[in-house]
Amino acid sequence: MNKKNLLSGRDKELLEMAESYEQSKAEGRSIYMDAEDMADLADWYAMRRKPDMAQDVVTYGLKLHPDNTSLLVQQAYLYLENFERDKAKEIAWQSIGEETSEVTILRAQLLLEEGRMEDAQDLLDTIEDKDDLANIIEAAYMYIDLGYPDKAQSWIDLGRGKYDDDEAYLAVCADYYYARQHITEAMAYYNKLIDKNPYSPLYWFGLARCYYEQGKLDKAIDACDYATLSDEEFADAYLLRANAFYELGNDEKALDNYKQAEQLKLIPTGFLYTFQGMDKISKGEWQKAYEFIQKAIAANSNRTERATLPTLFANSGLCLYKLGKREKAEVDWDTAHLLSPEDADPYLVEGRAYMEGGENDKAIACWQKATSLSPYPETWDEIGLYCLNAGQAAYACKAFEHAKELDNGYELINEKLSVAYMMAGDREKFQHYNNLSAHPVDPQKLENFYQQLKRLDKEDIAQIVSKLLDSLS
Repeated sequence: MNKKNLLSGRDKELLEMAESYEQSKAEGRSIYMDAEDMADLADWYAMRRKPDMAQDVVTYGLKLHPDNTSLLVQQAYLYLENFERDKAKEIAWQSIGEETSEVTILRAQLLLEEGRMEDAQDLLDTIEDKDDLANIIEAAYMYIDLGYPDKAQSWIDLGRGKYDDDEAYLAVCADYYYARQHITEAMAYYNKLIDKNPYSPLYWFGLARCYYEQGKLDKAIDACDYATLSDEEFADAYLLRANAFYELGNDEKALDNYKQAEQLKLIPTGFLYTFQGMDKISKGEWQKAYEFIQKAIAANSNRTERATLPTLFANSGLCLYKLGKREKAEVDWDTAHLLSPEDADPYLVEGRAYMEGGENDKAIACWQKATSLSPYPETWDEIGLYCLNAGQAAYACKAFEHAKELDNGYELINEKLSVAYMMAGDREKFQHYNNLSAHPVDPQKLENFYQQLKRLDKEDIAQIVSKLLDSLS
């Protein structure tokens, strides 16, 4: 079946325009389209994470329709998406001669991005036909996209009772409620939209985001399945599905979906290599992990945003240490510290290597540095987990106690303390924290579990504890 035949209204028209445009490009021939259609087509490509195609449509459209306002506005938005604010401002304030509502909203967005909220609102107040549906949608999305969804409410309210059954209005309402984290209301709107247009990937993805926020990961995956069934190139659905599979512990399917998102250019190649490297680290496959981490370092070194490099070098050092290449490991750790002297994460990773290698004094020195840079419960919690997995129960107890002192309600802290004290053989403190836990160990199973732990070596203990922690999370 041709999926295009399942689409409704404007979605089908835009898909047909995209097919005609791409075919004409492939054949090297010219094609004529209305200026408004070309502006909508550029926006269609932009929403599907295809900025190059969106830019190509705008460039071609301006050759056919020089100085067309709608195309110039779309051009400005593409510049903003690409962080080329000066070019966007030049179009908004100099290139466009026509005064229309869409131009006013574009200029208001530029003011809002500069933190000039009152000036932006004053400019929007000059729009005469505020209750026009197109103006409601554009102004509301401006606030939603820039992180001010509460400011969108007055615009949304202008359409109530007038556009209640209009698909475009329902869509902005759904996205508005999602942005406000009113998930139940958002789901009601997305379901209405799916009833109207059951083959829209945008609406299925919107519903998937709601399920994901509720922690209903299986349902989020199912909704993403419908989104990609409707549009096999809908990149956001692959990324959300990857995250859901990852949280469910299915690393293989998570990786498959991250690869799809990477192929569709939603995530950088460096992210994919990093995920693969960290996956191999979690499995103790140090040589393979090292190879992926090196690829991630190379990919991130070529990007202007290189914030992940210190952590990558730290984990490269961990792999080298595990492979018996201590001197090279120390070089990578030194590199991580030089790249970001105030970053605690490389010290945490270096300390992990030393602790698992039996060099406890070196581990403690690294972690003292880490906690001085990041004196938060999260830091102590990570240290505690490293100690647990290294079979160092006494150190784990101290680390978790520090985390609890900083935040008595820290996530699963009583559960982690009960496990640590069980490993340490302190039954009294185990019982104390077990009683405080939201997920206490069944007392009837406690004695058998405790006796089993006493008979095992540290590596086996670490494996059991790891499984227990996974079951608690």
